[in-house]
Amino acid sequence: MKHESKEDAERAILERMSQLDAQQIAEVLDFIDSLAEKKRGITPVAELLREAAGPRVNLHEVRASLATIKGQLSDVVREQRDERG
Repeated sequence: MKHESKEDAERAILERMSQLDAQQIAEVLDFIDSLAEKKRGITPVAELLREAAGPRVNLHEVRASLATIKGQLSDVVREQRDERG
């Protein structure tokens, strides 16, 4: 059904939601959130990966971390590999 304005659509949604129980309203809210994420181009999988990945690291931070390694990087890598077995 086509609504004349956004306000009409919002009113129709509220009228229909008044007939739902709390669980159903929660499902509607989840669906609305998924539509908003889709509009922003964020899929649930991308959001999950973003949360699991932790903070972003930039090249400057990587270089600063590597600069603290004493000796040859290859020696450090070899030692760590040997420690892991």
